[in-house]
Amino acid sequence: MDQKMEALHQQLQKMRREKEVQEDALYVIRQKQVRLESVESELFHMEREKSNLVAQAHEVWQGNHGRSVAHEAEDIAHQNWRQLRRTVEDSREALQQEQKRLQNNVYQLEEEQKRIHKELLL
Repeated sequence: MDQKMEALHQQLQKMRREKEVQEDALYVIRQKQVRLESVESELFHMEREKSNLVAQAHEVWQGNHGRSVAHEAEDIAHQNWRQLRRTVEDSREALQQEQKRLQNNVYQLEEEQKRIHKELLL
C-alpha cells in the first residue's frame, strides 16, 4: 500500500511541475498577445499617416501621369495593408489556438490531480 501511495505522490508532483510549465507557457502567450495588440495599434496609426500622405500626393501630382502614379501608389498601399492585416490576424489566431491548447492541458492536469487526491484520501 505504501508503494502505491508513494507512486501517487510522485505522479502528483510530476503533474504539478507539468502544470507550472503549462501555466508559464500560457503567460508567454498572453505577453505575445499584448505585444501583438500594441503592434496593431501602431500599425493603425502608421496606416492613417500613410493615407494622409497619399491624399497629399494626390493634391501635388497633377496631370494624367500624376494621377496614374498616385492611384498606383494608393493601390500598392492598400494591397500592403491587406497583406499586413492578414498576417496579424493569422498571428492572433495561432496564439489563440495555442492558448486554448495550453488551457485544455492545464484543465486536464487539474482534473487528474483531483482524481489522485481522492485516491490518496481513500
